[in-house]
Amino acid sequence: MEGGVMEEGTGKAIPLRRPRSGARVVPARRPRSWSLGVGAVRTALEPPRQVWLAGLGSGALAWRGARAAWQRLVAEGTEVEGALRRVLGRPTPTA
Repeated sequence: MEGGVMEEGTGKAIPLRRPRSGARVVPARRPRSWSLGVGAVRTALEPPRQVWLAGLGSGALAWRGARAAWQRLVAEGTEVEGALRRVLGRPTPTA
């Protein structure tokens, strides 16, 4: 302290973060009706995410359904063949 005046120490202060451009740019606000209209159009034109996600699994579901249907047809065919062999009196083949 020289001469009874206390130094405030501003030279050693940590600088505050400020944007490089200087002043903040605030975007112009659109009227609320404009935002509602744009939001409605986007909602109407964009497909919902659930539909897109469901589309990812549609191929697997189709394959699983086709396999199940084929297995059922083979099983029913085997039953019909056995019934016809019994009715006609032919022996069942020993595979």
